[in-house]
Amino acid sequence: MADGCDAFEPLGSAWVDGELRHDERANMAAHLQGCPRCRSRITGLRITSTMLRSVPQRQVPMELGGVRTDATPVPVAADASGLPRALARSLAGMAAAVALLGVAAFAAGAPDTDARTVAVPVDVYVADHIVHSIGGPVSTPALLSAQP
Repeated sequence: MADGCDAFEPLGSAWVDGELRHDERANMAAHLQGCPRCRSRITGLRITSTMLRSVPQRQVPMELGGVRTDATPVPVAADASGLPRALARSLAGMAAAVALLGVAAFAAGAPDTDARTVAVPVDVYVADHIVHSIGGPVSTPALLSAQP
């Protein structure tokens, strides 16, 4: 993008929607006259805007919307337990927060007070290495002579 285009890029949607102030509109028009890249971008925005307006609008069902089309508020429905939805959602949110805190506390864990060191069976690794590098059973003389 050209150096001057950076200032005009955020104004593209407002230009297409006709929402720019008079001074911004004049500056944008002057820029578009000399910048084919921005003109192409504006053309793309206009096509997108036209396509979005052509998408059919759907009505939200009253039980989901909370407001009727005549702007009359819908009474708050209760869930199966008899609680209003807002209260049930609040309680569910609090329960989720408590569960999340419990998981975080479990993940953090307590320090291990019974820390033991475990001896790594190096002799098993040595025997495996000898078997794979020399070949033959573990009771080969090479293994027996390697032991102290």
